[in-house]
Order: sequence, then C-alpha cells, then structure tokens
Amino acid sequence: MPTPAVSVVVATYRRCALLPRLVEALEQQSIGASKVQLVLVDDASPDDTARVVADLAVRSSLAVTSLRLPRNCGPAAARNAGWAAATAEVVAFTDDDCVPTPGWLAAGIAALTDGAVVAGRTMPNPAQLGQLGPFSRTIRAEDGRFVQTCNAFYRRADLVELGGFDERMRTGEDTDLALRATERGRRIVYAADALVHHDVRPSSLRATLRETLRWTDLPLVVRRHPQVRDSHLHQRLWWKPSHPSAAAAMAGVAAAVAGRRVAPLVATLPWLRHRLLVAPLANGAAERVAALPGAFAVDALEVAVMARASVKHRTVLL
Repeated sequence: MPTPAVSVVVATYRRCALLPRLVEALEQQSIGASKVQLVLVDDASPDDTARVVADLAVRSSLAVTSLRLPRNCGPAAARNAGWAAATAEVVAFTDDDCVPTPGWLAAGIAALTDGAVVAGRTMPNPAQLGQLGPFSRTIRAEDGRFVQTCNAFYRRADLVELGGFDERMRTGEDTDLALRATERGRRIVYAADALVHHDVRPSSLRATLRETLRWTDLPLVVRRHPQVRDSHLHQRLWWKPSHPSAAAAMAGVAAAVAGRRVAPLVATLPWLRHRLLVAPLANGAAERVAALPGAFAVDALEVAVMARASVKHRTVLL
C-alpha cells in the first residue's frame, strides 16, 4: 500500500464499545480513508477489545495496524508503541472516547508547518450536552496551552528526536512532551478547525473523586518546566483558581473542629463566594447550594493530592 498522509494513533483501554464509532469517524475524513493509517494500541484491556480491534481491522476501509501490550503500562507507553509503528510523516493523536469531525485531519495537517506542533480544538460532544452536570467530565480545549493527546499533531521525526512520551508519567505526559518540544525550538500552533468532540461522562461525585487521585505527576511537569508557573498556573502556585480559598476553608474547618468553635469557619467564606458566584458548578441557585458539599470534597481532595505529589516530586504545586 502507498505511504499514508497521516497515521492516527489511539491508545485504548476497556472501551471496546466506543471503537466502532471512532473508526467510522476516521473513515469519513475529508482527506479520504485511503490516506489514513490507524494504529490502535490495546493497553492490555481485560474486556473484549482484542476481538473488536481484530474485527475492525478486517472490515474497515482504513489501513489498520493493531497492537496489544502484554500488560497495562499506561497511556504514555501505549502511545509510544503506536507512533513507533506509524508509517506516515505526520502523526495525529486522539482518544477512544472522541469523535473527530470530518475536517479534523485536513485542518491539522495544514497547520503542521515546519517546526510546529499542532493542538486542535476539542469540545464536548453536542449530542451529550444533556449529561453535563456539576460532577460530569469532558474536555474543552480552545487554545494550545496543554496540547492534550485527544487532539494533537506531531511530525514523526520530532517524536523520534524527543524520545516520545515519558512512560514514567501516568498524567501530564502529553503536556510534558509539548513543553519539551518548545524547549527544542518547536512552536505550538492552535488549529481551531481541527475539531474533535469529546464524550461527556454523566455527573458522578464518586467518579470525580476517584479520578482526582490520578493527578499525581503534575508537580513533576512544573519541576521540569518551571516556566509553566506563569503560563499555566493560578498565581504561579495553584493548579486551579478554586484551590487558594479551598485550602483556607480546609484550615478553617479543621480549626473549628479541633477547637469546637464556630469562629474559624469564617475562613470558608471566600471559598463559598467562589463556588456560589465566581465559578459555580451548577446554574440555578438551589442547584449551586446543593452541589457545595461535593464541590468542597473535590476541591479539598485535589489540594491534598497536589500537596502529597509536591512532596514526592520536590516541587510545590497546590
């Protein structure tokens, strides 16, 4: 077969039901299916992923290369295996819970001029907006700051030079790679027309708390790339704008419980203002109040996870 114009790398884990939808979206790309190599990397999924991938490889009009890792190694290792198997000069990354729009590849390739890394636009899936809630999860990326691998384009030669993703990292590995690229003289180009729709996970406090425990490598990104304190962080220290007032509220609650006094609870007022007026998690007044306990649990856990990770990586990020 002729060399494809682009190799699309997708790392997948336990989401076999979503793969046919993704393949169909890639088959409908405006550049034509014959110009696309799809590299599907199964990160040792315990479900039916291997069978689904094998079936798609036979039926799809795309050139499908399928890989299966012998054990679960995380997204960085899976994507490294994927781009290493890519045969095109251009490597595009997306995820199994995404649906690229028909012009995605054409726009990303057009923006990938010499010396560039491209971050495309990612928006919540419009068919799933009804699932948005205070503790739902999706990705909205309307700039090129993080270059998330749900929507990114690299030249394969640059990936070789950079050594790919750091496989020791379970989170933040995509931003780390992009920052290393800029430190080697590449520039980040944002391509608004390279649009991908990301699934919306229904609102779930339990799932949000569980996912928060994963973000343990973000201080390592800051340690390696201290310039992100000015470009990515709130007040150069905080992961999210809600965290300063959340930390103060945590101290106030702890002091109130320890001293059996109400007065220290005044420290919670800035956080309450932030979550009720500045950055509420719901629209209506009653819904905002109802979300407060869960919001405090999430903000407090995020601060605690960052504090512990800061000790681990010897860099302060809260």
